[in-house]
Amino acid sequence: MTSKSGIQLRAGSHTSVGKIRQNNEDSLHLWTSVGYVVAVVADGMGGAAAGEEASRLAVEAVESSLILTSPDTNNLDRMPEQTIAKRLSQAIRIGNQNIVARAAVDPEMRGMGTTITLAFVRSARAIIAHVGDSRAYLVDGEIGGITQITDDHSFVEALVAAGHLTHEQAEEHPMKNVLYRALGQNDEIEVDVYEAHLHSGDRLVLCSDGLTRHVKPREIADIVLSIDDPQRASQALVDLTNARGGEDNVSVIVIAVKGDDTNPDDTSLQQCFDLEDTADLRRVRPLIVEQADAEEGDMGVDVTLPTDQAKLPIILFDPTFERCLNDSAGEGRDTRVPEQ
Repeated sequence: MTSKSGIQLRAGSHTSVGKIRQNNEDSLHLWTSVGYVVAVVADGMGGAAAGEEASRLAVEAVESSLILTSPDTNNLDRMPEQTIAKRLSQAIRIGNQNIVARAAVDPEMRGMGTTITLAFVRSARAIIAHVGDSRAYLVDGEIGGITQITDDHSFVEALVAAGHLTHEQAEEHPMKNVLYRALGQNDEIEVDVYEAHLHSGDRLVLCSDGLTRHVKPREIADIVLSIDDPQRASQALVDLTNARGGEDNVSVIVIAVKGDDTNPDDTSLQQCFDLEDTADLRRVRPLIVEQADAEEGDMGVDVTLPTDQAKLPIILFDPTFERCLNDSAGEGRDTRVPEQ
């Protein structure tokens, strides 16, 4: 898909039940059109049937509220980024409501939930909406660095971020499998929304935690940059995961960016860390998503995007630094153990 700006987007995906599980509780989907890509990965929880249903409901909510409701599908190619961010957040909230409602009427589905990582990529911009511990990574096509865009919504990761635990202690913590935020937990859900600036040669990777359980971030970067075809790259990551034990379901989406993406604002940025270890975090910014008054309707969501980028918070501090590859081993850390 080539946009009017000359940016070409190519995408591929692959999922596997893994080597231990009997059912695949992950759901993923790609929607592509001229100039943009919509991608989603959801990792269900709550037992085989319940987990599958939760992740399916989350993905269906994305399709019904973001894709099918547009009178003209190409409208997403023209829609302002503020509106896109709002629509992504709304879609996730609708999915949460559908999961909660289903669990309320079906005893077999009680306790079900899911993570979700949803990306909209258009030209050299990506907007990512996220809940849980599935992940979105930005792989820099020029320097080969990899940055975790999203935060893991686990209790242990919160303790690490606050400085109460080291990563080594987190590996053995009894609550390492507990998420403090996932779809299906409550009637209301807080959604993290990020913006990422992409360059030609970059890769955007979405994955469930089945991948990061076995494959280090440095390896993810090496594989997606060494294999030009995103479909083959996603297959290679899943194959490597299964070769190393495949303890959980694994799902991967790879989006490749190619074309003329010259941006004068980006060229003036000064790097303040080792370019061999991490991508430029100044290219990743959280967007401000606030609750609106109920009478305004539209899911009670409002999105405020300051025009002055200096007013936007920039992720340049811990724990983001710790999530990046600033250790020589390039260890990928995961904080959730698959339910037994």
